[in-house]
Amino acid sequence: MIGVLLSLLAAGTVPQDTGTLDVPVYRNQEYRVALPRPFDDWVFSAGRSRQTTTVLFHPRRGSLREQLWGALVLTSFEGPVPLGEVADQRVQEAWQAELGRTFSILTRDSLVVAGLPAIHVVMGGALNRLAVDVEEYIIARGRDLIVLQFRYPRGLPRDSIAAGYERSLAGLDIRAADGSPAPPRTALAPQPDPAQRDAATNRAVGSAPWAPRAFDARVQFDPGAGRVLFSVRVEVVNGDVRPRDTLTVALRWPFVLDVVRSATGQVLSEQRGPTATVRLPQAVEPQAATAVTVGYRLDPVAAERGRGWPIGVGIASDGALALIDWLPTVQPWADSLGRPLPFARARFSARFDLPEAYAVVAAGRLVADVVALGQRRMTWVADRDPVPAPAFVAGRLRRAATRSTPSVTLRVWAPDAGPLASASRADSVAGVVADAWAFFARAFGRLAIEHLDVVLVDVPTPRVAGATLFLSAASPEDSIRTAVARVWWGETVRFVGPGAAWMEAALPSWSALAFRAATEGDAVRQRIVREAEAVGAPLAALESARRAVGDAAFRVALRTFFLQYRLLAATAADLISLLGPAGAAALNTPAMNR
Repeated sequence: MIGVLLSLLAAGTVPQDTGTLDVPVYRNQEYRVALPRPFDDWVFSAGRSRQTTTVLFHPRRGSLREQLWGALVLTSFEGPVPLGEVADQRVQEAWQAELGRTFSILTRDSLVVAGLPAIHVVMGGALNRLAVDVEEYIIARGRDLIVLQFRYPRGLPRDSIAAGYERSLAGLDIRAADGSPAPPRTALAPQPDPAQRDAATNRAVGSAPWAPRAFDARVQFDPGAGRVLFSVRVEVVNGDVRPRDTLTVALRWPFVLDVVRSATGQVLSEQRGPTATVRLPQAVEPQAATAVTVGYRLDPVAAERGRGWPIGVGIASDGALALIDWLPTVQPWADSLGRPLPFARARFSARFDLPEAYAVVAAGRLVADVVALGQRRMTWVADRDPVPAPAFVAGRLRRAATRSTPSVTLRVWAPDAGPLASASRADSVAGVVADAWAFFARAFGRLAIEHLDVVLVDVPTPRVAGATLFLSAASPEDSIRTAVARVWWGETVRFVGPGAAWMEAALPSWSALAFRAATEGDAVRQRIVREAEAVGAPLAALESARRAVGDAAFRVALRTFFLQYRLLAATAADLISLLGPAGAAALNTPAMNR
C-alpha cells in the first residue's frame, strides 16, 4: 500500500482525471473531508484510482505544466497509518528520486492539523526544468491518510500564492471516523510554552555580532479572516572584528517565520518556526551593513486564543489587534538569567494596510493616512527618538479627544462603539495624562516628543511604547500617571542588569507618588508609603532612600540620573552611585541584586 501511495503526485505533471468542479469548497462524503479553494478563480479536478482519491486545485485556465497547483490525496490502510514511515518514504523514495540532483529538503517537522497528528515537509527542486518548492501536510486519522500538497513555482511571487494556500489550510475540515466533528483545532503546531520557546529563541541569537540599524515594515491586517502578515526589511551592522557571512533571524512568540530574502529578493530561507540561520550572498565586513527582508505571520492559534500575548490583547471578536514586541530580532534581548539587555535603538517605519473602517495607532508619529478603494493605508515613523518596542493597536478606532499643552500635543483614540467609546471618559483620561506629563517634564527633564498618543483598549494593565500609551478606560488615575512616568523610566532610560525589574517597578510608581504629594499634600504621601511598606513594594525602599538623603538631594539625583542616561541603558548601580552611601544603604535589598 505504501508503495502505491509513494508514486502519487511525485511526477512533474498529473493529468486531469474527470471534469472540473467550479465550487468554493470540495467535499468528499466518503472520507468526510472538506477543502476550500485558495482563490475564487481556481477549480477542482477530482479523480479516483484504485483505493485512492486525488483532487487537484489549480487556476481555471492554467496549465498543470506550470506547476501552479495543489492536491489533496485521500486513501486508507488496512491498519493504523504508519505516519513516520509514509513521510520518510515519500521524501526519500518518491521526491528525491523524482527531483534527482536538484532535490533539497527545506523543512520537516511534526505538528497537529485539525486536531490530528501530521508531518509537515517542504522540498525544493526542478520539475520539467522549472524550479519549484513543494509543501506537504501528511495527516493520519486512524486508518485513513490525508495528504495536502501545495506547489510554489519560484518564478512567481510567493507571498500572494502562500496567502491563498493559507486559507485552504485554515479551512481544511476533517471529520472523525464516525462522522462527528474533529476535536477543536487547537494548533497547526504543538502549542509551545511561550516562555520556554522565547528562551530557546533568545539563545539562538545569543552570540550574534549583529545589531539592527533600521526597520521598514509592512503589515497587512485582515480582521475578517483573522490574518496578519508581516514583511520587515531589517538593516543590520556587523559588530564583529572579522567579516561575517551568516545571520540568524529570530521571532518571539506568537509569530511564525515564513521566508528570509536578501536585499535583491533572493530567497535565503523558507521555513516555519521561530528562527532561521541564513547564509548571506556575500560576507559583510566589520562595521559594514547589509539588509534582509523577513516575511512572517501571526500564529493562527494565538490569533484564535487572543490571550497571553505581550500586551494581553489578540484578534478579538470585534477585530481589534494589539501587539508590543512584534519585530524580528538579530540579537538577544535578555542575558542567561533572563534580565533585559541593552536594546540597540534603530530607525523604524511601518506601513499598515487595513480595511477602510479601521485605523492603526503605533509608536512614533503618523506621516500618511490614505483611503482608497475600500482600503486604508497608514504610515508611522519613529526617527527622532526610536523606541525599543514599536507597539501598535489596529481596530475600529477614532480620535475621541485632543489636547494641546506647551510641551506636547495629546491625542486619545478610542473604539467607535462599546464601553470604551465614551467621549467624556476620553476627555477625562486626556486631562490626567496632560497634568502628569507637565509635572514629570518639570521634575526630570523635557522630552523631544511633540505628539503623545493614548489608545483606550481592553488591556489588563497599562502598557507604554515610546510616545504611545495603551490604557484601559477603567484604569485608575494613579495607574495612568504611572504609565506616563514610564515614558521617562523604561522608555527614554532603559534599565538593564541586576535590579532592572526593580527599577522598572519603583521609579514610575515613585513618580506618581511625587505627583500626588505635590498636588494633594504630604498626608497622602505618607498613607501611600505605609501601604507600600505593608506589602514590601519597591516604592517603599525608594521612599526610604529619599528620606535618608533628603528630599532636595534625592530629586537632584533623579534628575541627574535621567539626563545622564536618556536614550541609554542604565543599571541599578548607576542610580545608587548618585545617591551616595546613605541612599545605597537604604536600597540594599535582595531585589536590587536580581
